[in-house]
Amino acid sequence: MLSFRPGAQVANDHLDRMAALLFETSYLQYCSIANKLRLPFQQLQRRQNIDPYLGQVRAMFDGADNFTGFFSAATLAEFAQVAAPSHYRDEMKAMDDAYDAFLAQHTLPSDFLVASLAIEARYRGAGLFKAMLAEIAREARVRGCRRIVLTVWEQSEALPMYLAKGFTSCATFDYAWELFFDRLHFMAYDLEST
Repeated sequence: MLSFRPGAQVANDHLDRMAALLFETSYLQYCSIANKLRLPFQQLQRRQNIDPYLGQVRAMFDGADNFTGFFSAATLAEFAQVAAPSHYRDEMKAMDDAYDAFLAQHTLPSDFLVASLAIEARYRGAGLFKAMLAEIAREARVRGCRRIVLTVWEQSEALPMYLAKGFTSCATFDYAWELFFDRLHFMAYDLEST
């Protein structure tokens, strides 16, 4: 039996694992180099992308209370209330601003944005992705959201999984192509059609 816990109720070692999973599943190495806090990269991800968002984080545990993964999701208005200064080096601001503009262009006020989602490698392929998406959809419906939206890298293993679950690629963010040789897809799932 799976359970989900709010980020504020999750132990430090599991929060550290979330930061490590974020680091493993995206191009955060480039962003993290020469960070303002001079932190090791995974510690930076915890400070930058986990700790400020504990109100939006949900950790997933199996019946034996093993941490299996997490997601961070909220309405755009909820995310806008989070004060999260950037600890990346100053040159990253242009990319962050371009990404924020890209999101603003494609999101609607009634959207439920999944900012991050990761499952521990040893639990992948066991149906946990489906369970996590069901929990995200439940939370979105509670808030009256019409769509679940997220971004995912084109070359990731996740893109075909989202497509198979009924997400549609609506746009691509090409700003960082020269850095990563990859495109970020803006994906949407219509909750009103299910």
